[in-house]
Amino acid sequence: MHVHIFFSVHEPLFHPIAKELKSHYGVESFSSFVWGENQRAFLEKENGVVYRPLLVFTRDVLPELEGAAPDLAYLEQCETDYGIPLNRMIFAERHLLQGRDFNQVLRMVELTFRLVERTYRDVKPNWIFSEDISCMTSYIHWAVAKGMEIPFYIIGKGTLPDTTAIYTNQYQHQERLDTLFAEVMARGLTEAERVEASRFLETFRTRPMRPTGMSVYGQFSKATKYDAKRLVSASKAYYQDPKNPTNLGNPAQIIWRRLVRIYRERAVELWGLFEPPRTGERYVLFPLHLQPEATTLVQAPYYLNQPALIEDIAKSLPAGYRLYVKEHTANRGRWPLQHYRHIRNIFGVRLLGPDENSWQLIQNAAAIAAITSTMGWEGLLYEKPVITFGKPFYNSFPLVYRAGDVAKDQWHEVFKKAIFSHHSDRELLLKYVWSALHSTYPGWMATANTIPQVLDPENVKNLAAALADTIGLTAQ
Repeated sequence: MHVHIFFSVHEPLFHPIAKELKSHYGVESFSSFVWGENQRAFLEKENGVVYRPLLVFTRDVLPELEGAAPDLAYLEQCETDYGIPLNRMIFAERHLLQGRDFNQVLRMVELTFRLVERTYRDVKPNWIFSEDISCMTSYIHWAVAKGMEIPFYIIGKGTLPDTTAIYTNQYQHQERLDTLFAEVMARGLTEAERVEASRFLETFRTRPMRPTGMSVYGQFSKATKYDAKRLVSASKAYYQDPKNPTNLGNPAQIIWRRLVRIYRERAVELWGLFEPPRTGERYVLFPLHLQPEATTLVQAPYYLNQPALIEDIAKSLPAGYRLYVKEHTANRGRWPLQHYRHIRNIFGVRLLGPDENSWQLIQNAAAIAAITSTMGWEGLLYEKPVITFGKPFYNSFPLVYRAGDVAKDQWHEVFKKAIFSHHSDRELLLKYVWSALHSTYPGWMATANTIPQVLDPENVKNLAAALADTIGLTAQ
């Protein structure tokens, strides 16, 4: 059995998973893709697994970028063969477009497609695994695998804290949840299943929990014991391979960006750009989404301009309703101050800070409007009407209002229906909750440089076991 791995930035986590798959689940050989020479050096230094071939973006793609025009006929054929607009893949990119012109980007897309196609044909992987599809290059890996009918498994965050989900699509839709939900809809819940789902629902409403890792991402300006290690690690990676597109930059750039974020966070507070919620106001709640992230780049490519979407939502609300826009806890200091001023100046909008109580806001809201945010899922758990614009996993819940599926000039009717005509269905919700409880696995996915605890051996074993169970491998 041969497995190909798209490492992205997860070689410290995915390499131990590969060792588990080799030691306990019968995987015999591996190939892989990494961004830079620093990642190649790490993998070749580690023991237990050899990757043949070990593709390196800065070595195998970038040197061929100059001196040749893109083969447009080949790219057109790729678009036909794989059924996905290439521009949608390009717009999912967060690192590689800067400083490159139109033809250079298309040439890079061509080279990446050719490399991936050639590799898959040569090594004939039985299956592939990756993180979420979150950039142009991972999108290409996924699309070619789908076109060649090679199973592609993605390790992602589960619907519940401290869980992981395995799925096969670019939108992070959890097929296992949808399958279980269809089965439960057909047969109904047993009394034991109903009690289990009810107990989870009441526990969440009494003691709601943030998604795994959010407490870390939300405290960027506070020094931690890992900051110095991260700076040293990022600096070493930069000097080993400056062309690696995922590098954070040289030490001066990293420190400067941190200082800018701290300044912005303090300036927002000093100038009072965030407002508190007002008692008695009727409002729809919209959470600002973290960007750039796969949750918008891939799941909602037509809603990347959040201020424009906020304005369109504000135009669509019934008379007398405000739009409460709550900043994401991990967005502290990421946006220029003008971004907040723009949002504040939209009629009917009240901009709330990241520390406002999300769960209290959900409970008091007339509805939740989200692109793909976890807050939409939390709104469902409180039996609130939820309107979506992107393609979050919970779009499969029948009572979600999918504004992204209708024309903008119909959004007003969508919001009126959600606010004035919505009827919750507790039994339906319990069926969905039970399906969510039983569609995820123990373990959690995160970037090891930010949250080193993800490398705990027990977590590595859990993630490998989740992959193996999904694929149908048995421990040896």
